[in-house]
Amino acid sequence: MVATRITRIEERLAQHGINNYQIAYPEYLRFDHLQFATPREVGCRVMILLAIAYTIQDSSKKYGIVNWLKNENIWGHVSRKEGDYLLGNMMVNDDAFMELSWRIESAYMLAWTLGLVQESPMPGHEVTEEQIRDLITHTPALGDHLEEFLSKLHFRSMEEIYDENIFYELTTAHYRDALFRGGKSTADIHIPASFERHFALNWLRRFMNKHDWDATDTST
Repeated sequence: MVATRITRIEERLAQHGINNYQIAYPEYLRFDHLQFATPREVGCRVMILLAIAYTIQDSSKKYGIVNWLKNENIWGHVSRKEGDYLLGNMMVNDDAFMELSWRIESAYMLAWTLGLVQESPMPGHEVTEEQIRDLITHTPALGDHLEEFLSKLHFRSMEEIYDENIFYELTTAHYRDALFRGGKSTADIHIPASFERHFALNWLRRFMNKHDWDATDTST
């Protein structure tokens, strides 16, 4: 079974132009799902990321979003940086704005792990407008009550989630290796989107025992 998973990941990498990575140790694909975030925690994070994406389009909505997150008892899942942003306690420069804007990739990836959306994102592309509409369709509207939604969430196959994480971990490793060598990769991978998916899945599986969203480790 592990050998099949290794082959599937390596073939997928090769399909996207990454041919120089092999998973030599089966232990690399072993995991303890009890260490993962819970479906409820992941659901809270999806809703927080969607709320932040909404405020990027219209910053005047921050106050209402903060009140909603507090009323729905998920403000405690908001990270320190996110809280500073929503409360207006941080200067949003271009870099910070771009970082927040890319979080929609994390939201979609995490929604996929919960089976809220069925189509995994294409490694070579950003999530499409159609995929974002699908995500919005299958999550509560901002301002709605969340308890019923959060209480019914469950993960798709844990192996499928973990293998998706390993795939994006290896795409990150590939680009970092190319950068360190001073070369340029020709792989069919969308770098910012790929990194966001790697980031989100590392948070979900508590990579390096990091639970704090802001402190998520993406070392390779």
